Parts: sequence; C-alpha cells; structure tokens
Amino acid sequence: MHKWSGARVALVGLGPIGVEVGKALVGRPGIEFLGAADPAPAIAGKSLAEVLGVPAAPALKVDGDAAALYARSAKDRQKRDVVLLCTGSRLENVVSQIEQAVDAGFHVVSTCEELSYPELKHAALARRVDQKASARGVAALGTGVNPGLVMDRLALAAAAACVRVDRVKVTRVVDAAKRRGPLRAKVGAGLSREEFAAGVASRKLGHVGLSESAAIIAMGLGLPIHEITETIEPVIADKETDGVAAGRVLGLHQIALVQAGDEVKVALDLTMAVGVADPADTIEIAGDPPVNLRVSGGFHGDRATVGCVVNAIPFIVDAPPGLQTVVTLPLFGLFPESSQT
Repeated sequence: MHKWSGARVALVGLGPIGVEVGKALVGRPGIEFLGAADPAPAIAGKSLAEVLGVPAAPALKVDGDAAALYARSAKDRQKRDVVLLCTGSRLENVVSQIEQAVDAGFHVVSTCEELSYPELKHAALARRVDQKASARGVAALGTGVNPGLVMDRLALAAAAACVRVDRVKVTRVVDAAKRRGPLRAKVGAGLSREEFAAGVASRKLGHVGLSESAAIIAMGLGLPIHEITETIEPVIADKETDGVAAGRVLGLHQIALVQAGDEVKVALDLTMAVGVADPADTIEIAGDPPVNLRVSGGFHGDRATVGCVVNAIPFIVDAPPGLQTVVTLPLFGLFPESSQT
C-alpha cells in the first residue's frame, strides 16, 4: 500500500455493528474522529466515549441528526473525510442517508448489503448515487463480510489461480446460536412455518445481499448474467434445540443461482440456523485447475464485517469518484499500522 495519509471519520448509526466499528478505530494510526450520529433517544446526546464504552474514545457528543454532524466540519471539508454508515440493509431505506453524506463532501463506506451491487435491483438509485458522488469528487462503497468478502471477493481471489473457470459454488453454514440476537430474529428462529413464510413475503426475514454476491462473482468472472434466481426455505427443528421447540423454525436455507443459458455458473448456498452442525465457509471452483477452499468454523460475521469496513478506509479515501464495488477497488491488505507505511 502507498503511504497512508490518514482519514477523518464520522460514525453514522451506532447499533451493534456501528459501535464495534467505532471501538476498532479508537487509537488507530491516522484516524481522527469528526463525530457520530444516531437518532435513538438512548444514544443521542451522550458522549462517544460513553456510547462505545471506551474511555480513550473522544468525548464528542453524539448528534441525533447527521446533518448537524456534517455541518460542523463543512467549512473544513477534506478529501480524507469518510462517513461510516451502519444503518440498514435495504438501499431504498438508506439511499437518502448516503446522498446526504455525499452532498456534504464525504466518502461513504456503508454496511448496506444492497449497496454492494445496487445495479442488480436498484439501477436507477445506483446511477443517481454514482452521479452525485462523481460530481462531488467522492466515492461510495457497500461492504461487509457477506456481501463483500466470503461469498464473492474471496471466491474471485481464489479464481485468479485458474486458467479456466467453469463453475463457482460457495457454501456458508452459520450457527445462529453463537451470534447476536438480531441474527436469530433475521433468520426466523422460533417461528412457525406459516410465520416464517409471512416474514419472507414481507421481506422481514432472510439474508439481504445473496443475489448481489452472485452478481459480483459473475461480473468479476466476465460472465453474462442471463438470470439470477433466489429461494429461501425454513430449516425445521426435529427436536428441541437451544430453546427452539421441535417443529419450529431453526433458521433459513437460502440459495442464489446465476444462469447462463441453461447452465448454472454460480451457486451460492447459505444456511443460517440455530444449532447447525459443522459451521464452515467453502469455496469450490470447477475449472483448470480446480480449487477447493474450506474455512472451518467460518468467518465470524460481525467481527469480519467490522474488519471489512475498517480496512476499506485507506482505499476509499484515494478511490476514483463515484459508486465503487469490492471488485472495482483493490481492497487487499490490512489497515496500515503507522502513518509511514
């Protein structure tokens, strides 16, 4: 990596992931906190140090509105100013927040899953964000562990060893019992079949971003995307498991497929359920040579998402203006240990 010139960061959204991102940045070389914002009454008005639970964090007051945070530094806007946006998964719910940060002159790194490849489902919004960011001279990126790494970027990195790639399959198995409460809720743990089906239909359940990951792989391999299909089914308990009664939902099994003609070229297979056996992340590439990678235990979703966001900062401040993806940016390497690397 070229010389690290540092960055000034604003944290917007101080839920579980936003707080952990903030903690990870306290004391980091070259990082200066501009402030933080979250509208929750239990958070707004407190000091950042108090919200993060880290005494060494700045004693800056958390704003209830991001506009106030942005306004304070408006006269001193710098090219290395970055908003770390950890507020939502659906682009339609987050796009106004992205545009607000862009209009204020900030680069944006967001955990919004649909922002990882927004052209897939929100082409008009993607063009709008890209045009605004390009005009303002800043970059925007959606990243995390998934989408952003394990089921797309890592698979493409492995495919670089192949002379020819015929098919890619990525399987991720996550034990929701070992993750924070919101994940158990997102996968429908404890619901009936009927409640699960209703939750999927209303888009309240399911992993957001699986089709986006499939599209990222297809784009990275230069494959035509004739069709992407996605299915979500419940995983049902055959016996009482970690507080979930037999016959109730343990979690979900979600599949996304990229087809070129009649042939499946990319298959992403995700299981997130309470008490699953042998959690792991597996990448299988049929080609020349074939590749089979397995991460026993799998990547830790929350911690790896924090890592992906933090490690994107040095790249986003020097990125070409506009909407970027984990394929268009060279996101390789860790956060610099000093400002001289």
